[in-house]
Amino acid sequence: MPKRFRIPAVKPICIAGAVLCTLFTGCSPSPVTITPRPAETGAPRKSFTVVSYNIQARPLLDDCAWKNPQIGERLRPFDLIGLQESFCGYRQLFEQNNLHSGVRFARRRHLLKPVNSGLAVLSRFPVLEAKAEYFNDEGSLENRAASKGLLLARIELNRQKLDLYTTHLAAGTPEVSGEARRSQLKQFATFIRRNSPPDHAVIACGDFNLQPASPELAAFQEEAGLRSSTLELGFSGWPPIDHIFYRPSAALPLRPVLRKLLKQEFTVEKRGPLSDHAPLLVEFRLDAPANPEALQP
Repeated sequence: MPKRFRIPAVKPICIAGAVLCTLFTGCSPSPVTITPRPAETGAPRKSFTVVSYNIQARPLLDDCAWKNPQIGERLRPFDLIGLQESFCGYRQLFEQNNLHSGVRFARRRHLLKPVNSGLAVLSRFPVLEAKAEYFNDEGSLENRAASKGLLLARIELNRQKLDLYTTHLAAGTPEVSGEARRSQLKQFATFIRRNSPPDHAVIACGDFNLQPASPELAAFQEEAGLRSSTLELGFSGWPPIDHIFYRPSAALPLRPVLRKLLKQEFTVEKRGPLSDHAPLLVEFRLDAPANPEALQP
């Protein structure tokens, strides 16, 4: 009598879990996706621009299909961009941009999360690799819809390594979210120390929901070995919560020379600003300053 091969029964809950995972998270094997485009070629750069932009692209609440192509087109002149709140319409933004390579922290933390991290990087320069990490402390209820965390894109600039980080810390008052932001900043500093050795230059940008002179940011800068372009170049008006920090390396002696909010450039006539945040632009020079001590973090 021929042998009968029994196929183990698959529990219905496993099938349901697989279906839900596919529908709601896509079951991506990696939280980060890199979409390369032809990188800039030519003479070594003497300067470059960085933009940090919370684009406020939220499902249901924002007209992402209309606004994101507008944003993608307006980002073309800049070299490196760190995005936050890119929850929906990223494809329209990326396709309309049609210039930068893209890095996206697109995977949701789990199927109960309505949206992903909202973090992405656009680069005119080659992207060597990327890493991401979810925050351990997610903060108050208003922050828990998103899969917030940290995104690192390793960039090749002048044949040297530049690590570009972007993040979006917990929103809310100090009473509600202060402890979460402190925890997230400690995790961010640890993430930088673990991934960026001394021979890598570092830029860390994002929506920190903290003012420039806050003790939390001062502690973060000390732990991560970073400097604040906001404090060095100054600002006018209401203290900002979007920041670009940096750390030079011997091969890439970063030096911020210009800080600007791109309000007019990202405003559409008769429609208003494309986001509730104005993009923050910082231009960095790569020539060493007259005073070598200025390179020390």
